[in-house]
Parts: sequence; structure tokens; C-alpha cells
Amino acid sequence: MRCPIESQENLELLLDYGSSSRGRPAGPLAEAFREHLEKCPACREAMAGQHQVRAALDIWEAPAVSLSFDRQLYALIEEPVKWSERLRQALSRPLPVLLFWKGVPVAVAAGLVLVAGVLLQHQQPAKPFESVAVEGAQPEQVVHALDDMEMLDVFDQSVPAPANSPL
Repeated sequence: MRCPIESQENLELLLDYGSSSRGRPAGPLAEAFREHLEKCPACREAMAGQHQVRAALDIWEAPAVSLSFDRQLYALIEEPVKWSERLRQALSRPLPVLLFWKGVPVAVAAGLVLVAGVLLQHQQPAKPFESVAVEGAQPEQVVHALDDMEMLDVFDQSVPAPANSPL
């Protein structure tokens, strides 16, 4: 049999065999473990440690619970907490706890994007269209300008608008 401590196999045998509250395991695997136990000092030491822990737990007595424990517990649970007290407790926590609180980083990022968008929108006011007065234009220049404008209009209608265009 391979050592249960080294191979991490059949560890339950070591626990079952070392437990005094359970009966000794039976079967061919248990017999092989008994033989292994006679040869393996690590398993014997683990069993001795398990016996010591069990003996210490048998001696230990839990402290008695006061008769008013349940009443005090339920009174604390049902006691309402004021919003000002919750705010004071939240503000007394260290800053890293608040930064890693669920949703806080996302909310801060969304707020910063919103503020940046508002500032950028109001920062550059739209300039009114300035009309250009044409003085002393020749008729040929006016005809060429009208032809160019018509060509741009036809070109604008033939090119499809992008998907994210407001038009």
C-alpha cells in the first residue's frame, strides 16, 4: 500500500482508523493500512496527533450561554439604525473600501464622462453663418460658381450618408 500522506490517496482510512469514536475499519484495504502503519512513522505520527486533538476536544467545555442571550440578540437585530448613523459609519471607512465598493467606480466614470460632454458642448459656441457680399462679380464667375454648387449638390446626393450620421 502507498502511504496516504505522500500519495493523497485513501486519506479517509487514516482519519477513520485514527478516530476513536468510530469502529476500526474492516476489509482488505484496512488490513493493508494496518500493515503500512507498522512501517510508516509519518502515518503513526499523524494518528498520534489525531488522538491528541480528539482528547483535547473531549476535555474542552464550551462556556455557558447567558439566559438573556436570545433576547439581547433579537433586540439588536430589530433596533432601527438612523440614516445619519449609517452615513457616519460609511464615511469613517477607509477610502480604498469605498473605491472598491460595487458600482462606485462605474458611477464616478459615468459622471466624469457626462460632465466632460457638457463642458465640451458649451465650450465651443456655434458661429453664425457669415454672408459674403460679392462686389463687382463678372457674370462668368457667377455662372461657374452656380455650376460648382450644382455639381456639389449632385455629388452629395449620390454618396450614401454614413450610418451614424444625423441626416
